[in-house]
Amino acid sequence: MEGTKDPVLTHCPGPVGEPGSVPHIAFSAALSTQRTEPGTVPFDRVLLNDGGAYDPETGTFTAPVSGRYLVSAVLTGHKGEKLEAVLSRSNQGIARLDSGGFQPEGLENQPIAELQPSPGSLGVFSLIVPLEAGETLCVDLVAGRLAHAPDEPLTVFSATLLYDTP
Repeated sequence: MEGTKDPVLTHCPGPVGEPGSVPHIAFSAALSTQRTEPGTVPFDRVLLNDGGAYDPETGTFTAPVSGRYLVSAVLTGHKGEKLEAVLSRSNQGIARLDSGGFQPEGLENQPIAELQPSPGSLGVFSLIVPLEAGETLCVDLVAGRLAHAPDEPLTVFSATLLYDTP
């Protein structure tokens, strides 16, 4: 189609619009104190909290804007112990990890994973999550003991806004 111009590449004079921007929302926090009881993990050592949306006292991130967020957590357990945790969005589990391995439902009476030796415990969450403004994210410990250190991050939770959505 010679002589036909692509409408996307056509120069259209007019006023210049405002530059686009994405809100700066990101956090990363580590666990610096012992955590053995089940429940929401309060990652208390804040490494970064752009936008102030993470609360280290509760371990909860509250999305200030609707959008797509990259969420990750590295959970390090104690050697030889099984670790189970859930990533929750507004009190609903969206991802689960079990360092003992996957076990299909119905095997409660003959647990396979429980019998296997476990040299170490490590679990990782890494996913893109759609959040509406006001929705929350947290990591809930179900079983096991999380490793912690005051000076180096062993167990961490992070999220960042990739882009906002209307």
